[in-house]
Amino acid sequence: MKKYLLLLPEFFIIALSIYWFLENYMGSGYVNYIALVVFVIVALQVFLKNKIVGIMLGSILFLFGLYMVLAVLSEFRKFTSIDSSAIQLISVGFLICFVLISSSIGLIYKSIPKPF
Repeated sequence: MKKYLLLLPEFFIIALSIYWFLENYMGSGYVNYIALVVFVIVALQVFLKNKIVGIMLGSILFLFGLYMVLAVLSEFRKFTSIDSSAIQLISVGFLICFVLISSSIGLIYKSIPKPF
């Protein structure tokens, strides 16, 4: 059971990358190669468990999550009045950012060598 719980950050990141890819592809027909690269790197990380790649990937995704928080706030500020769509944007946007940031912290934590 603990083995599967330790893989939870990678599975959340894989799910977010699949959602990101499908949202772009279904919405505009655009193939999002960045989402595909993130998917492949995280999927390889599940099997290879390279600690340096895990720390780097977690750090990059953490910074991207912080950037996305600022992007959600920027989009929220464009609303002239707070209505249901503004509340939906802020709640779903922050939920996705929270999942990404917490998963990246979990990925970093797993990849840091433990002294004991």
